[in-house]
Amino acid sequence: MSNVFAEFLVNQGLYDKIEITEDNINALCDLIDGKEKISVYCKECGQMRVYGMNSMITLMKRDISEKASFGSSLAESLRSHQSIQNMSPKSEQISVSRDREWYWTNWQTEEATRVMTFPFFCAMDNTHHIDYVVRTEGNTMIKIGQYPSVADMEFPKLKEYDKVLTEEDRREMGTAIGLYASGVGVGSYVYLRRILERILSQAREKAGDSIDVEIFNRSKVKGKIEMLKDYLPPFLTSNKTLYGVVSKGIHELSEKDCILYFPVVRDCIFMILDQWEEMRKKEAKEKEISAGLAKIASKIK
Repeated sequence: MSNVFAEFLVNQGLYDKIEITEDNINALCDLIDGKEKISVYCKECGQMRVYGMNSMITLMKRDISEKASFGSSLAESLRSHQSIQNMSPKSEQISVSRDREWYWTNWQTEEATRVMTFPFFCAMDNTHHIDYVVRTEGNTMIKIGQYPSVADMEFPKLKEYDKVLTEEDRREMGTAIGLYASGVGVGSYVYLRRILERILSQAREKAGDSIDVEIFNRSKVKGKIEMLKDYLPPFLTSNKTLYGVVSKGIHELSEKDCILYFPVVRDCIFMILDQWEEMRKKEAKEKEISAGLAKIASKIK
Protein backbone atom coordinates (compact mmCIF):
# COMPACT_ATOMS: atom_id res chain seq x y z
CA MET A 1 0.00 0.00 0.00
CA SER A 2 2.08 2.93 -1.31
CA ASN A 3 -0.71 5.49 -1.81
CA VAL A 4 -0.24 8.23 0.81
CA PHE A 5 -3.98 8.82 1.15
CA ALA A 6 -4.80 5.12 1.51
CA GLU A 7 -2.13 4.90 4.22
CA PHE A 8 -3.62 7.99 5.86
CA LEU A 9 -7.11 6.44 6.00
CA VAL A 10 -5.89 3.11 7.38
CA ASN A 11 -3.16 4.18 9.79
CA GLN A 12 -4.10 7.57 11.18
CA GLY A 13 -6.47 8.36 14.03
CA LEU A 14 -9.50 10.61 14.11
CA TYR A 15 -8.88 14.29 13.40
CA ASP A 16 -5.42 13.67 11.98
CA LYS A 17 -4.67 15.78 8.91
CA ILE A 18 -2.86 15.47 5.59
CA GLU A 19 -2.13 18.20 3.07
CA ILE A 20 -3.30 17.81 -0.53
CA THR A 21 -0.56 19.10 -2.83
CA GLU A 22 0.35 19.25 -6.50
CA ASP A 23 2.74 16.37 -5.82
CA ASN A 24 0.15 13.99 -4.34
CA ILE A 25 -3.12 15.01 -6.05
CA ASN A 26 -2.79 12.13 -8.54
CA ALA A 27 -2.61 9.66 -5.65
CA LEU A 28 -5.85 11.09 -4.26
CA CYS A 29 -7.52 10.87 -7.68
CA ASP A 30 -6.46 7.20 -7.95
CA LEU A 31 -7.99 6.49 -4.53
CA ILE A 32 -11.24 8.28 -5.39
CA ASP A 33 -11.30 6.42 -8.71
CA GLY A 34 -11.26 3.04 -6.93
CA LYS A 35 -7.82 2.10 -8.22
CA GLU A 36 -6.24 1.48 -4.82
CA LYS A 37 -6.46 -1.56 -2.53
CA ILE A 38 -5.94 -1.65 1.22
CA SER A 39 -5.01 -4.57 3.47
CA VAL A 40 -6.84 -4.50 6.81
CA TYR A 41 -8.26 -6.90 9.38
CA CYS A 42 -11.77 -8.07 8.48
CA LYS A 43 -13.94 -8.54 11.57
CA GLU A 44 -16.32 -10.89 9.79
CA CYS A 45 -13.62 -13.05 8.16
CA GLY A 46 -11.47 -13.00 11.29
CA GLN A 47 -8.23 -12.31 9.39
CA MET A 48 -6.38 -9.83 7.22
CA ARG A 49 -8.08 -9.23 3.88
CA VAL A 50 -7.65 -7.06 0.80
CA TYR A 51 -10.34 -4.40 0.43
CA GLY A 52 -11.28 -2.38 -2.65
CA MET A 53 -13.83 0.28 -3.55
CA ASN A 54 -15.70 1.46 -6.63
CA SER A 55 -15.04 4.75 -8.35
CA MET A 56 -16.95 7.63 -6.75
CA ILE A 57 -19.78 9.00 -8.89
CA THR A 58 -21.19 12.26 -7.62
CA LEU A 59 -23.54 15.07 -8.62
CA MET A 60 -21.89 18.04 -10.30
CA LYS A 61 -22.96 21.60 -11.17
CA ARG A 62 -23.24 22.73 -14.80
CA ASP A 63 -23.18 26.35 -13.71
CA ILE A 64 -21.86 28.03 -10.57
CA SER A 65 -25.31 29.46 -9.80
CA GLU A 66 -27.34 26.24 -10.05
CA LYS A 67 -27.69 23.18 -7.85
CA ALA A 68 -25.86 19.92 -8.58
CA SER A 69 -27.72 18.28 -11.42
CA PHE A 70 -25.74 15.58 -13.20
CA GLY A 71 -23.69 12.52 -12.27
CA SER A 72 -20.01 12.33 -13.11
CA SER A 73 -16.81 10.58 -12.07
CA LEU A 74 -15.36 12.68 -9.26
CA ALA A 75 -11.81 11.57 -10.06
CA GLU A 76 -12.16 12.56 -13.72
CA SER A 77 -13.54 15.98 -12.76
CA LEU A 78 -10.60 16.55 -10.43
CA ARG A 79 -8.11 15.43 -13.09
CA SER A 80 -9.76 17.74 -15.61
CA HIS A 81 -9.39 20.65 -13.20
CA GLN A 82 -5.68 19.87 -12.81
CA SER A 83 -5.21 19.64 -16.58
CA ILE A 84 -6.79 23.07 -17.09
CA GLN A 85 -4.48 24.57 -14.47
CA ASN A 86 -1.48 22.99 -16.17
CA MET A 87 -2.43 24.24 -19.64
CA SER A 88 -1.28 27.82 -18.96
CA PRO A 89 2.04 28.81 -20.59
CA LYS A 90 5.00 28.47 -18.24
CA SER A 91 5.64 32.22 -18.20
CA GLU A 92 2.00 32.80 -17.25
CA GLN A 93 2.11 30.08 -14.59
CA ILE A 94 5.13 31.72 -12.99
CA SER A 95 3.51 35.14 -12.82
CA VAL A 96 0.12 33.77 -11.73
CA SER A 97 1.64 31.53 -9.05
CA ARG A 98 2.87 34.64 -7.26
CA ASP A 99 -0.67 35.98 -7.06
CA ARG A 100 -2.79 32.92 -6.32
CA GLU A 101 -2.70 29.69 -4.35
CA TRP A 102 -3.04 26.26 -5.91
CA TYR A 103 -6.30 24.47 -5.04
CA TRP A 104 -7.05 20.83 -5.69
CA THR A 105 -10.77 21.41 -6.29
CA ASN A 106 -13.01 24.08 -7.84
CA TRP A 107 -16.60 25.36 -7.69
CA GLN A 108 -17.89 22.29 -9.58
CA THR A 109 -16.52 19.78 -7.09
CA GLU A 110 -16.21 21.76 -3.85
CA GLU A 111 -19.53 20.54 -2.42
CA ALA A 112 -18.88 16.92 -3.44
CA THR A 113 -15.43 17.00 -1.84
CA ARG A 114 -16.28 18.89 1.36
CA VAL A 115 -17.18 15.61 3.11
CA MET A 116 -16.28 12.31 1.43
CA THR A 117 -16.93 8.70 2.40
CA PHE A 118 -14.61 5.98 1.13
CA PRO A 119 -16.71 2.76 1.19
CA PHE A 120 -14.33 -0.22 0.97
CA PHE A 121 -15.52 -3.84 0.66
CA CYS A 122 -13.75 -7.14 1.37
CA ALA A 123 -12.42 -8.98 -1.68
CA MET A 124 -13.64 -12.30 -0.24
CA ASP A 125 -17.17 -11.10 0.57
CA ASN A 126 -18.45 -7.76 -0.69
CA THR A 127 -21.00 -7.57 2.14
CA HIS A 128 -18.10 -6.98 4.56
CA HIS A 129 -17.49 -3.23 4.67
CA ILE A 130 -15.23 -0.65 6.19
CA ASP A 131 -16.02 3.04 5.69
CA TYR A 132 -13.69 5.99 6.15
CA VAL A 133 -15.01 9.56 6.30
CA VAL A 134 -12.97 12.70 5.67
CA ARG A 135 -13.66 16.41 5.61
CA THR A 136 -11.64 18.86 3.53
CA GLU A 137 -10.90 22.48 4.33
CA GLY A 138 -8.99 24.19 1.54
CA ASN A 139 -6.09 21.89 0.73
CA THR A 140 -6.27 20.07 4.07
CA MET A 141 -7.93 16.67 4.53
CA ILE A 142 -9.10 15.68 8.02
CA LYS A 143 -10.11 12.16 9.01
CA ILE A 144 -13.41 12.53 10.89
CA GLY A 145 -14.82 9.00 10.94
CA GLN A 146 -14.23 5.28 10.54
CA TYR A 147 -16.44 2.23 10.98
CA PRO A 148 -15.64 -0.35 12.18
CA SER A 149 -13.37 1.68 14.45
CA VAL A 150 -9.66 0.98 14.88
CA ALA A 151 -10.45 -0.60 18.24
CA ASP A 152 -13.26 -2.75 16.76
CA MET A 153 -10.85 -4.14 14.19
CA GLU A 154 -7.89 -4.65 16.51
CA PHE A 155 -9.59 -6.22 19.55
CA PRO A 156 -10.58 -9.49 17.77
CA LYS A 157 -7.01 -9.80 16.50
CA LEU A 158 -5.77 -10.02 20.09
CA LYS A 159 -7.47 -13.42 20.41
CA GLU A 160 -4.70 -14.83 18.21
CA TYR A 161 -2.32 -14.29 21.13
CA ASP A 162 -4.38 -15.92 23.89
CA LYS A 163 -1.60 -18.42 24.62
CA VAL A 164 1.21 -15.85 24.92
CA LEU A 165 -0.59 -12.83 26.37
CA THR A 166 -1.91 -12.76 29.90
CA GLU A 167 -5.38 -11.40 30.55
CA GLU A 168 -3.74 -8.25 31.86
CA ASP A 169 -1.63 -7.88 28.71
CA ARG A 170 -4.66 -8.28 26.45
CA ARG A 171 -6.59 -5.72 28.46
CA GLU A 172 -3.75 -3.21 28.36
CA MET A 173 -3.08 -3.76 24.66
CA GLY A 174 -6.77 -3.11 24.08
CA THR A 175 -6.53 0.04 26.19
CA ALA A 176 -3.53 1.27 24.18
CA ILE A 177 -5.37 0.71 20.91
CA GLY A 178 -8.48 2.39 22.26
CA LEU A 179 -6.52 5.45 23.40
CA TYR A 180 -4.81 5.71 20.02
CA ALA A 181 -8.17 5.45 18.25
CA SER A 182 -9.39 8.33 20.42
CA GLY A 183 -6.41 10.50 19.54
CA VAL A 184 -4.49 9.98 22.81
CA GLY A 185 -0.86 9.27 21.94
CA VAL A 186 1.31 9.53 25.06
CA GLY A 187 -1.15 7.59 27.22
CA SER A 188 -1.20 4.69 24.76
CA TYR A 189 2.60 4.35 25.02
CA VAL A 190 2.38 3.82 28.78
CA TYR A 191 0.47 0.59 28.17
CA LEU A 192 2.75 -0.51 25.33
CA ARG A 193 5.77 -0.15 27.61
CA ARG A 194 4.10 -2.22 30.33
CA ILE A 195 3.53 -5.02 27.82
CA LEU A 196 7.18 -4.96 26.74
CA GLU A 197 8.28 -5.04 30.39
CA ARG A 198 6.14 -8.11 31.06
CA ILE A 199 7.54 -9.84 27.97
CA LEU A 200 11.01 -9.32 29.47
CA SER A 201 9.75 -10.57 32.83
CA GLN A 202 8.40 -13.78 31.27
CA ALA A 203 11.70 -14.35 29.47
CA ARG A 204 13.57 -13.79 32.75
CA GLU A 205 11.48 -16.53 34.39
CA LYS A 206 12.24 -18.90 31.50
CA ALA A 207 15.96 -18.21 31.80
CA GLY A 208 15.97 -19.32 35.45
CA ASP A 209 19.47 -19.70 36.87
CA SER A 210 21.19 -19.39 33.49
CA ILE A 211 21.75 -15.65 33.99
CA ASP A 212 23.31 -13.68 36.83
CA VAL A 213 20.41 -12.06 38.66
CA GLU A 214 22.46 -9.25 40.21
CA ILE A 215 23.99 -8.22 36.87
CA PHE A 216 20.58 -8.51 35.22
CA ASN A 217 18.91 -6.24 37.76
CA ARG A 218 21.64 -3.60 37.39
CA SER A 219 21.53 -3.66 33.59
CA LYS A 220 19.69 -1.22 31.35
CA VAL A 221 16.93 -2.59 29.14
CA LYS A 222 19.23 -3.10 26.13
CA GLY A 223 21.57 -5.13 28.33
CA LYS A 224 18.69 -7.19 29.71
CA ILE A 225 17.49 -7.97 26.20
CA GLU A 226 21.00 -9.08 25.25
CA MET A 227 21.21 -11.35 28.31
CA LEU A 228 17.81 -12.87 27.46
CA LYS A 229 18.37 -13.21 23.70
CA ASP A 230 18.01 -17.01 23.82
CA TYR A 231 14.59 -16.67 25.43
CA LEU A 232 13.12 -13.76 23.49
CA PRO A 233 11.64 -13.51 19.99
CA PRO A 234 14.39 -12.62 17.46
CA PHE A 235 12.60 -9.47 16.32
CA LEU A 236 12.97 -7.94 19.78
CA THR A 237 16.61 -8.96 20.18
CA SER A 238 17.49 -7.41 16.81
CA ASN A 239 15.46 -4.25 17.53
CA LYS A 240 16.54 -3.35 21.05
CA THR A 241 15.71 0.31 20.39
CA LEU A 242 11.96 -0.44 20.51
CA TYR A 243 11.76 -0.02 24.29
CA GLY A 244 13.66 3.26 24.02
CA VAL A 245 11.22 4.55 21.40
CA VAL A 246 8.26 3.73 23.63
CA SER A 247 9.89 5.34 26.68
CA LYS A 248 10.77 8.44 24.69
CA GLY A 249 7.15 8.63 23.59
CA ILE A 250 6.08 8.83 27.23
CA HIS A 251 8.64 11.43 28.34
CA GLU A 252 9.65 13.49 25.31
CA LEU A 253 7.52 13.09 22.18
CA SER A 254 4.46 15.21 21.44
CA GLU A 255 0.94 13.79 21.22
CA LYS A 256 1.11 14.28 17.46
CA ASP A 257 4.36 12.33 17.12
CA CYS A 258 3.14 9.52 19.39
CA ILE A 259 0.00 9.11 17.28
CA LEU A 260 2.05 9.27 14.07
CA TYR A 261 4.43 6.52 15.22
CA PHE A 262 1.86 4.33 17.00
CA PRO A 263 0.99 2.03 14.03
CA VAL A 264 4.67 1.09 13.57
CA VAL A 265 5.25 0.53 17.29
CA ARG A 266 2.03 -1.52 17.55
CA ASP A 267 3.07 -3.65 14.56
CA CYS A 268 6.48 -4.23 16.18
CA ILE A 269 4.76 -5.61 19.27
CA PHE A 270 2.47 -7.77 17.13
CA MET A 271 5.55 -9.11 15.32
CA ILE A 272 7.13 -9.98 18.68
CA LEU A 273 3.93 -11.73 19.76
CA ASP A 274 3.74 -13.63 16.45
CA GLN A 275 7.28 -14.92 16.95
CA TRP A 276 6.61 -15.70 20.60
CA GLU A 277 3.60 -17.76 19.55
CA GLU A 278 5.78 -19.62 17.02
CA MET A 279 8.31 -20.33 19.77
CA ARG A 280 5.54 -21.58 22.07
CA LYS A 281 4.17 -23.91 19.40
CA LYS A 282 7.64 -25.24 18.63
CA GLU A 283 8.34 -25.93 22.31
CA ALA A 284 4.95 -27.62 22.73
CA LYS A 285 5.58 -29.79 19.64
CA GLU A 286 9.03 -30.77 20.88
CA LYS A 287 7.60 -31.78 24.25
CA GLU A 288 4.86 -33.80 22.58
CA ILE A 289 7.31 -35.63 20.31
CA SER A 290 9.76 -36.22 23.16
CA ALA A 291 6.98 -37.65 25.32
CA GLY A 292 5.91 -39.94 22.49
CA LEU A 293 9.47 -41.12 21.94
CA ALA A 294 9.95 -41.74 25.67
CA LYS A 295 6.75 -43.81 25.70
CA ILE A 296 8.00 -45.95 22.82
CA ALA A 297 11.41 -46.36 24.46
CA SER A 298 9.81 -47.57 27.71
CA LYS A 299 7.85 -50.24 25.83
CA ILE A 300 10.76 -51.72 23.89
CA LYS A 301 13.24 -52.01 26.77
